[in-house]
Amino acid sequence: MAVIDTFLKLMLEKRAERLVLVSDQIPCLFKAEDAIELSMPALRLDMLQRIALEMTGESGREAVSDTPREGVFRAADGTEFSYLLDAGGGAFRIEVHAGGAGRDAREELADDPLARAVAEFTGPSVEVEATPPAENRGLMALIDLVLEPDVSDIFLSSGKAPRVRRNGVIRSVESAFTDPEQILQLVPKGLPREDLEKKGSADFAGRWELSGGSRRFRINVFRHMGGLAAAIRPIRTRIPSLAQLSLPADLLELASFPSGLVLVTGASGSGKSTTLAALVDHINRSRPAHVITIEDPVEFEHREDRCLIHQREVGTNVESFSAGLHAALRENPDVILLGELRDLATISAALTAAETGHLVLGTLHSGSATSAVSRIIDVFPGHQQPNIRVQLASSLRAVVSQRLVPARSKKLVPAIEKLLVTPAVANGIREGHDHYMRNAMLTGGEDGMITLERSLAGLLRDRIIDRETAMRFAWDQKALLHLIE
Repeated sequence: MAVIDTFLKLMLEKRAERLVLVSDQIPCLFKAEDAIELSMPALRLDMLQRIALEMTGESGREAVSDTPREGVFRAADGTEFSYLLDAGGGAFRIEVHAGGAGRDAREELADDPLARAVAEFTGPSVEVEATPPAENRGLMALIDLVLEPDVSDIFLSSGKAPRVRRNGVIRSVESAFTDPEQILQLVPKGLPREDLEKKGSADFAGRWELSGGSRRFRINVFRHMGGLAAAIRPIRTRIPSLAQLSLPADLLELASFPSGLVLVTGASGSGKSTTLAALVDHINRSRPAHVITIEDPVEFEHREDRCLIHQREVGTNVESFSAGLHAALRENPDVILLGELRDLATISAALTAAETGHLVLGTLHSGSATSAVSRIIDVFPGHQQPNIRVQLASSLRAVVSQRLVPARSKKLVPAIEKLLVTPAVANGIREGHDHYMRNAMLTGGEDGMITLERSLAGLLRDRIIDRETAMRFAWDQKALLHLIE
């Protein structure tokens, strides 16, 4: 299925007479005197060149000409459409009319003020299979269309319109409904297919060739009452710095510990893996070390600078987190990154690795820094917990908890808690006095600790977020009011 077929289906479904695609602008349908702007990102020039290639059979460069070109294109279902290609006026334009015959497109453009307005407006001049099956090209084209820098997730669901998460908000995309067979074809044969059949879901990474080049994605395909669905997360090709993530520079100190356990916690999608990738990148650029990562799946590909880096993917290179961690202890690493501390075996092995002279960086699903400590301890049977408290008190170095909050700019920024394990905090962990940790964060500002309320107050003072947002995300609203008033 060609990219243009996706638009032509929408054109027929909405009974529009004309489709207008202009480079760097959002596509529009025209029905009678009404312009219908489609809910999708503006189209890049390379995407329009690709569509022109599909309709003309020529190369994109040959199709983009200063001289207007007309022709007839037959869609996949046999329906004929007339088209006009025009690269004049500083923007590349494709206009498609229902029916292979009819009025000259340029005459209709001259008569239609809405179409003229669209034409005159120009804005400022995105290990599945590398080549997906031909019958799945339409879905690849859709993913290519919606892949924008501020899109963090793409959602496909059989029988429903696709959606994207942009700046934390889920938005619909104007497109034909996704077919379950298209979603199934995303899943490579072998273990992922077996997982989908036996467990109802499959989690894997893939690399697809799109118009902007090769991109990696984290994909989860799962069954639901309506059929099949997929959650697709584009993997960034560049590892952002802490400054680019709007995180404080002093978090880099977490990467300087010679040994011990450092946790980054938060809800799913709060940027934990990205923060850890930034810390590993800092280590890679600042000192020689042997780094082993164990991830499910690998989300960032590190290019070696001063470090020797081995990245291992669960299910592909290693059976499980705990198995990979036990193996890593025999591979002489200085730093171990664990994508997730998700079970007793992994947590136990991580504590042992931290105690035996390794710096262990890991993520944990937890709402706050203090609850992360409780969650680790509660994983173990009751009779083991006193010993685990002693072990955790001696090996834990720091816990950072982060959550993404909406900024005035409509983007998302992180608000954090940072707990450093001082002697007082270590004593609280050993004795089971969890309130010691909260008190330490409240009074440990000079030591570099920070509460969520203090972080929110800083964002509010800098006018990055508004007062309502700060109050909504604060654990202790009275403490926040004390800081801002």
